[in-house]
Amino acid sequence: MFKSFSNKAIATKARAMYGRRLRPADYEELIKKRSVGDIAAYLRDGTHYREVLGQVDASIIHRGQLEHFLRSLRYIQYQRLIAYDFGQQEIYRYLYVRDEIQQLLALLRYLSGRGQGQAGDRYDFHYDRSLLGHTSFDLEKLVTLKSYRELVDFLGDSPYGRILRRFPPDPSGQIDLMGCERELAIFYYRHLLEISRKGTGKGEQEAIRQMIYRRVDDENISRAYRLKRFFHRDKDFILQNLLPFPTQSARLIHRMAAAESVAELHEILQGARLAPAPAADDPDGDFIESVILRDRYARSKRNLRNCQHPPVVLEAYMTQMEIELENVVRIIESVRYGLPPNEIREMLIL
Repeated sequence: MFKSFSNKAIATKARAMYGRRLRPADYEELIKKRSVGDIAAYLRDGTHYREVLGQVDASIIHRGQLEHFLRSLRYIQYQRLIAYDFGQQEIYRYLYVRDEIQQLLALLRYLSGRGQGQAGDRYDFHYDRSLLGHTSFDLEKLVTLKSYRELVDFLGDSPYGRILRRFPPDPSGQIDLMGCERELAIFYYRHLLEISRKGTGKGEQEAIRQMIYRRVDDENISRAYRLKRFFHRDKDFILQNLLPFPTQSARLIHRMAAAESVAELHEILQGARLAPAPAADDPDGDFIESVILRDRYARSKRNLRNCQHPPVVLEAYMTQMEIELENVVRIIESVRYGLPPNEIREMLIL
């Protein structure tokens, strides 16, 4: 009875909270602003971000501070929703697991870039304080680690420790970031698939499985594109570095991996209706991330409105809020650099 009640409460509350999202009219007002302070004042005085900006002096806030406050709302919303999980179902803790992995990856990137902790280096890695008390390891201890060896020892015999132990730095101290990222992602998705089988009916299990596989597809499409576009890797290398799950886009991704040129790669994507192909000599290529976000936005919006399975509704709501935050951050950056409103508008995921 408690499980049924909590599931219904989570879905109902998520849909109600979705009703307080930013609307197109809000974005139009934001892109007209001419300073970070003006954006902060609008968000504080007329949107759901007032919850984290209520005591902020918009006239003196800088970009980093504003983004920190905005990101903190994400965890407030998430914790508010899973507080209704009276049955303590592990599937509802998916965001904590995902974000603790992101913290580990952020530290690995930092360690890789700083030459494995040379004496006298200043340690600038900062953890997400919103995660305190919600991770499987001590976040405050994590920030004190200054080498790959210290990190592996700290993680011990945990799943993360066992994974990273397989990727010791090479003699020059270089960390295999791609290998670490891939194996941590595989662990995460397998973990979700495993816990989705506990306490859920077959219909809900299948809905969660499809939700997971679509996220895997997103990652593999992006990974295949970047390995081909920027690193010119061959088919075998690309396929070996994808996430090994039987998803619906597997055939498309194989074609991407086998493309003989960037132009052919773009033709394949265009044929799959993923995006208008950019110029073959486009040095940026960031369009692939926007395409994936737009697809994820539409998919989560449908799930939020129509899906009957609360874990999927929760993930859909959090996806909507993450994309909303991405939009706001893009506006902040664009206004800061003086981009015209029409260019800002084109970057938004709506």
